[in-house]
Amino acid sequence: MHKFKHFDFFFMGRRTRNILLTLTLYATLLFTTSNAQDKTPLFVFGDSLYDGGMTLYNGVEGAGAEFWPYGMTYFKRPAGRYSDGRVIPDFLAQYVGLPFLRPYLQPGLEDFTQGINFASASACVLVETRPGTINLARQMYYFNQMFHRLKLQVGEFEANKIISKAVYLFNIGGNDLFSLFETNRGGFPLSPFLKGDYVNQILGNLTNHIYTIYSQGGRKFAFQNVGPIGCMPSMKSMLHYDGSCLEEPLELARMYNAEFAALANRLQYRLPGFKYTIYDFHTSLHIRVLNGNRFGFKESETACCGSGPFNGGFTCQKEGHSFSICSNPADYLWFDAGHTTDRANEQFASEFWLGGPNVVAPCNLQTFLAMS
Repeated sequence: MHKFKHFDFFFMGRRTRNILLTLTLYATLLFTTSNAQDKTPLFVFGDSLYDGGMTLYNGVEGAGAEFWPYGMTYFKRPAGRYSDGRVIPDFLAQYVGLPFLRPYLQPGLEDFTQGINFASASACVLVETRPGTINLARQMYYFNQMFHRLKLQVGEFEANKIISKAVYLFNIGGNDLFSLFETNRGGFPLSPFLKGDYVNQILGNLTNHIYTIYSQGGRKFAFQNVGPIGCMPSMKSMLHYDGSCLEEPLELARMYNAEFAALANRLQYRLPGFKYTIYDFHTSLHIRVLNGNRFGFKESETACCGSGPFNGGFTCQKEGHSFSICSNPADYLWFDAGHTTDRANEQFASEFWLGGPNVVAPCNLQTFLAMS
């Protein structure tokens, strides 16, 4: 089983990081100019960190980052993304040479050959965690529905080829862990038994969903692990903490990530042809919170948009709530109480795409896509 080791990479000089970005853009150009048939489809699952507009169509008014200032930097309008601009899958699609992946519920979709984004804000692995959301079980239902439509579009043989060739990109579990602290605000510390049992429940359900895709022919899975939820402005505001990061939520996320890495390794031996890679988002974000200036961020703890301590209140788009908004989101690591800025997302996507084994293991996404 692999282990992530973080050292000099995170503390490299700005010139070195610029070289990395240049290499990323060069790789993007190579992929973009390739034939369409050579491009790997991406099917995206997850929560608001990966939501490309799915929540705009869930029937809940105001749920889809549909108001200013979301989208203010890149799209110049709200685009259903919980950021001032793009989210990580937007950049990854660009690197692959694909257009932005459209949300599955967007009306009028007919072409699924290049992939689709099923991710939706507030999504959880456990159905009971946040009822009424487009949770992972619902996303799997949509995936099966999409596969049926894909067969009608291109025929069963070609549809099976697309599903087999595709990469399945996941970011999920953070809301499940966060909710444990929402319901136990005064019950710290959480018992080891409660934490262990809860993590096992999440992973058991997640395994079933991975099996769903595998049973349909999916073989290549790329995962982003759970971020440092103890550093989120919303977590610190909710629990009235005035430091950089709360240790207990951090510890729970680290436990979950370690157990998930072990699970993915077991699945690789258990399921013929199953391949995976994991981006260590937890450490990448955590180290930017603690050392934001090394990555070009003037502010790495307080959000650009929000209200209350650290701008930790989710008030950016709620009518009747006042909020403050920064003048230059690129100076900030966090855009709102729980989501990072366009600039930060580009850095994360670049690491996912070209990072070494200290960041994404056992291989980066560019190498992963080239594997047969």
